[in-house]
Amino acid sequence: MSNEKLQRSNEIRYRFDDRDMDFIFQWSAGAAKTGGLDSGELYYIASRIEDGDTASWAREFEAYGDAQRTLAADWQAQGRRRSAGEVLMKAYYCYRQAWQFAGDTAAFETLIVKYESAFADAVALLDLPLTYLEIPFQPAPLPGLRLDAGPDAPTLVIVGGGDTGREDMYHLIGLNAWRRGYTTLIVDLPGQGSTPLRGLHFMTETERPISAIVDHLIDTYGQDPARLAIVGMSGGGYMVSRAVMSERRIAACIASTPISDFGSVLPVEVVEVMAASGAMRDSFRMYLWRSGLATPVEFAKLLATFQADPSEVGCAFLSIVGGGESPVLIDQARRWHDGLPVERKTLIELDAATGADAHCQINNPTRLAQEVCDWLDGIFDRRG
Repeated sequence: MSNEKLQRSNEIRYRFDDRDMDFIFQWSAGAAKTGGLDSGELYYIASRIEDGDTASWAREFEAYGDAQRTLAADWQAQGRRRSAGEVLMKAYYCYRQAWQFAGDTAAFETLIVKYESAFADAVALLDLPLTYLEIPFQPAPLPGLRLDAGPDAPTLVIVGGGDTGREDMYHLIGLNAWRRGYTTLIVDLPGQGSTPLRGLHFMTETERPISAIVDHLIDTYGQDPARLAIVGMSGGGYMVSRAVMSERRIAACIASTPISDFGSVLPVEVVEVMAASGAMRDSFRMYLWRSGLATPVEFAKLLATFQADPSEVGCAFLSIVGGGESPVLIDQARRWHDGLPVERKTLIELDAATGADAHCQINNPTRLAQEVCDWLDGIFDRRG
């Protein structure tokens, strides 16, 4: 097993030599079509960041977010409601990207408050058909967002990964799936978004919160399980794969990528490298905060308990993996697909020519939605 950091994209350099910083920059570039930063804004911010210097990254993104928030207030006072909402969404995205490399608990908490507030204010000004939810769970409720596509629409539950919050998933796939006719429910599981502030941290038994989500959908909206799907991104690929081993009220599951053995993806020697080098060093502090743990070794031991078995899955399954990802992730996606006992299963591998070969297709969210929703249209007999 190599002790190199986990690879999340190919060798094409978008802006930065530090590969983890460049990966997050790719993610930022992919959000323009859903209301994130446009290229001129993003490259202006990047021009002020020293390659690999996380302090300059956090400082410049937060400062640009503050400037966008001020502009939004001015425009709102002038009656320019829609434009104010648009720049507030950009402010959200700046605060979110600053948070990625903030590096300490106090900064995480400050920026989360700023980005959740900017996002909520943008939603209100843009009159988006989005509602905020609190899903019952112990010891604290799970925060969610819901985009309603109408009474006849299937429902797609969206679960992010180790870096993400519900607002990220709105931009990565939630809005695009809703535009394609799916009611989308985006929920932060323990450890995601701001849930650590509620005392919720990463957990092995992800079937527990996901079953609570299904309970809520059935009890509150009369959800038909035959019209219910779930998608998990990155670490969420493990979370949903694990959940559908026992949760039988979900008709279809998608994972990008399905992770069945997290311990082999991130063994202790790789985790220790992640915790000590490059821009990932500051992201890694965020992982510790999300897990409620103090050391890389403790984190690696937790990850070793993240195991899923494809032979126990009973629903239709779509596995997606990018060609720019680490070989261990590609191998696990293929093994997972091969091990599924269900008839309706598909494996999609996306190469560099698709522009969607990075981890979770962050460099081409449009292609992600096309693959996910078109496959689901076949499962739910919606084509044509």
